[in-house]
Amino acid sequence: MFKRHLSIIDRYIAKELLLTWLAVVLVLMLILISSTLARLLGKAAEGAMPSDAVWPLLFISSIRYFISMGSLGLYLGVLLCFSRLYKDNEMAVLGACGIGLGRLYRSMMLVVIPVSLVMLIMALYVRPWALNQTQVIKAEVESRSELSGLVAGRFNQSQDGTAIMFLEKQSDDGQTMQNVFLHQAEKVSTHIETAALARQYTDDQGRNFILFERGQHYEGQPGQSDFMITQYEKHGVYLAGDDVVKKVEKMDALATSAIWNSDNLQHQAELQWRLSVPLSTFLLAILALPLSYTTPRKGRYSKLALAILIYLLYSNLLGVGQSWIETQKMPAGLGLWWVHGSFVVFILLVLNHRSGGFKQLMRNYRLSTAR
Repeated sequence: MFKRHLSIIDRYIAKELLLTWLAVVLVLMLILISSTLARLLGKAAEGAMPSDAVWPLLFISSIRYFISMGSLGLYLGVLLCFSRLYKDNEMAVLGACGIGLGRLYRSMMLVVIPVSLVMLIMALYVRPWALNQTQVIKAEVESRSELSGLVAGRFNQSQDGTAIMFLEKQSDDGQTMQNVFLHQAEKVSTHIETAALARQYTDDQGRNFILFERGQHYEGQPGQSDFMITQYEKHGVYLAGDDVVKKVEKMDALATSAIWNSDNLQHQAELQWRLSVPLSTFLLAILALPLSYTTPRKGRYSKLALAILIYLLYSNLLGVGQSWIETQKMPAGLGLWWVHGSFVVFILLVLNHRSGGFKQLMRNYRLSTAR
């Protein structure tokens, strides 16, 4: 039923815009995700992070990247989509048929409004959840024993630098190790463990232990002959670990319901920033249409540098406005609305210049919708 009320032009422009937006977001996401994956895998290879934490962190990072790239992707998508139409003279044909900017905006809204609503949900609910989960995972990783990050076939150093451990083989779950060598340096003496087998286990109280089996323990001072050697069948060592801290400390990880009616300036600044995500998505898409004007000789990328410059200026002003609210340099009531208001004025000026005046813009819209 809804499709019957859409013209061929509406469906064509909406399809082109949607595909361009998805392509731009996909490219930007692949760049960010690949760099993040390389960084996480590097930490896992160094033993600074357990391997089972790489994919959850990558998934959560992807959600955060989508929120940032969704808005920019729509802005660039509108710009590139209509720039291609100008370059291929399709916009000239549409203009000859009486279809102006006002009529094109109606077709754009089929994509812009749903994307803005998705960004609203992502900014208010999904992003705080993702940041909260990131903190929980990092807290769990920090609370684990350092043995969870051991790598077989290399010397693994503890975080404080007092212990070095080497293991020849390790099971897939990391709980069992074979041919283990452990060197611990203390102020008074040095301890060395060599064991054919070592295992990790946790008791009923949640305490972590490592159990050496069929090994020898050496204790003494290097350079002296009073070493004490002990052979054993089993030898357990307690591994102290911190409790997992699940308390949310970062402002951007707080739930929207917790900051909605708060009088805290930092909470108000964070809330206004979250509301700015869908609003900026919508406004940037509105600006991109008149900004996309080009000629076949100039090409579809002629306005790309200018568009990115405008985006950087807009986003930086939002960041400055947020910091001004937190430091009480800007009234919370005014908040970030002065940035959006200034941007709306800028859009109106661009539209006025591009369409030859607002009256002409509305006249063209009425003529195009009447056909």
